[in-house]
Amino acid sequence: MNRFITMLLLATAVCTTTGSVSAQEADRILGIYKVEGETTHELSKVRIYKTGDTYEARIIWLEHPNDEAGNPRLDLLNPDPALRSGRADAIVLVRGLRYDAKKERWTGGTIYNPVDGKVYDVQAEFDGPQELRVRGYIGKPMFGRDLVWEKLE
Repeated sequence: MNRFITMLLLATAVCTTTGSVSAQEADRILGIYKVEGETTHELSKVRIYKTGDTYEARIIWLEHPNDEAGNPRLDLLNPDPALRSGRADAIVLVRGLRYDAKKERWTGGTIYNPVDGKVYDVQAEFDGPQELRVRGYIGKPMFGRDLVWEKLE
């Protein structure tokens, strides 16, 4: 009986350790990133944060937050009319990312492109310690484009 209890405790300890390592690895994505727009080449900063068991990314800074008239830029192309009056420097770009430990990448979410107002599937993985490759695509990842986000903190 003592042997059974010892084995049960050992198994529980191994499972708990494995779970925390996986959670640490998944949370590696958290932080602030510098992003250069693919077509506009405008710089922005994006914060990736956790909400429940998924990850989201929100713009927190724009190189040019105001329009030519000096007014805050708005999310005018958003497919949701209720969000078109939202400030461009607070747009939620990524929603629903989940960490896939087997593939060592985050998948299953969507990314919003404020330049064209469209929503794409997204996956992300690190190419280096500070380089997160974010791929927006339609249908299959091979039909998409990459942006490299530089992790600042």
